[in-house]
Amino acid sequence: MLINILCLSGGRLAETNSQKRLMVYLSEKNQSICGLGTVGFDIVDMPWDKNSFDEDKAFMLKVIEGAEHKLGWDTLGYEPNEEFVHSYLDTFRKLIERMTASDITDSTLYCRCGFPKCSTRYIYRYTRLPGVYRLTDRRIA
Repeated sequence: MLINILCLSGGRLAETNSQKRLMVYLSEKNQSICGLGTVGFDIVDMPWDKNSFDEDKAFMLKVIEGAEHKLGWDTLGYEPNEEFVHSYLDTFRKLIERMTASDITDSTLYCRCGFPKCSTRYIYRYTRLPGVYRLTDRRIA
């Protein structure tokens, strides 16, 4: 649920390639794609770029704010539990706020085929095909 609402908000707000990369990364963490209990990530593993870190961090905080204001929720087929939503978003916000550019350990990103976007929900799409819309980090070659 957290990833869904973040992607709904961020898909409407992302403008730069680095912001779109962040949203593609999050969409790849959707447990309905990967399976229940198999999704997780460290904030530092997100595709941060030291050159645009301050702008991207501000963007992620806007994504959280948008999710709090139900940006894109009209496309959901369910109504998320708002008590859980606010708790999860508050925790995620604190993690993003603590992140600094010095925490970035790797910037081996690529997204060769652009940023495909769902025309219904306006979220950036994910794929499991190697080399297509894929981001790499130090663990994925």
